[in-house]
Amino acid sequence: MSDSTSAKTSHRHGVISVLVALPFVSLTGLFGKFLTFSPLLIVQGRTVFAFGALLLALFFLRKKIFFSDLREWLWLALSGSILGVHWIAFFQAIQVSTVAIGLLSFASYPLFTTLLEPLFFREPLRVRNVFAALIVICGLALMATSSSDDSNTIISGSVFHGILWGLMAGFGFAVLTLLNRGHVRKHSALLITCWQNGFAALVLLPWSLSESWILSGKELGLLFLLGVVCTVGGHTLLINGLRHVRAQVASLLIAGLEPVFAILFALFLLGEVPSLQTLLGGVLIISTTVFIIYGTEHKEIPEQLSLIHI
Repeated sequence: MSDSTSAKTSHRHGVISVLVALPFVSLTGLFGKFLTFSPLLIVQGRTVFAFGALLLALFFLRKKIFFSDLREWLWLALSGSILGVHWIAFFQAIQVSTVAIGLLSFASYPLFTTLLEPLFFREPLRVRNVFAALIVICGLALMATSSSDDSNTIISGSVFHGILWGLMAGFGFAVLTLLNRGHVRKHSALLITCWQNGFAALVLLPWSLSESWILSGKELGLLFLLGVVCTVGGHTLLINGLRHVRAQVASLLIAGLEPVFAILFALFLLGEVPSLQTLLGGVLIISTTVFIIYGTEHKEIPEQLSLIHI
């Protein structure tokens, strides 16, 4: 087999792996509807199950489990805390509105990343990113005015709050993206994800103890699916895909298809039908996200793609 044929086969396998991972990624948001308790408890359960599963995986694969540098542990504590807050905002957005509103608002995170880069790395702010921000604002405005329970008001309270929480989730993930940059070059994605989940679970524990921990077998099963199948399973498939395709290709697939899969799952599993205005706003946001990623050099794409928020 020639090198070109082998490369094409490898690329095809990588794309298939990313595409198979997408349903796991996309299903994540629906657990905000499947589980009726607070986002804090959802994230607590998710991080505990994910941390345990990843720790076992590292042990059985005989991979490195601990860090030797205190600064790495401090960075993990900080990034894990941000991860926990990001997920709480993500599930809160979905609970107060719809899966479509939450996912499409969160989909603005690459824009936050590009706008925050000059603050983190003293990189120049590009004019095209300013225009992209204006387009995303237009998309959010379309979504915010898409429905209202009161004919005398323009903006629905639930939609508005869903967008705000979704933007908070996107902002948090953008900060996490920038904090992860550089570290993922030195350590495996599985190791970093494992301890970020562990620290997220540890940091949230004092607050979650005030919640009711009386969960049914069904609820525990759903948390297991969220933490192990969707988080660890989707993560593993995504990493496998990233070994065979450029990060830019993977990011375009994720940014463009994750919200689509999530909205379709919400339609068939929850009966949520997004309005035409919400879909139009979503198209503006997703197309802008794809534009940002497509216009980014391969070396500039954040390596945390393998640490996606799944």
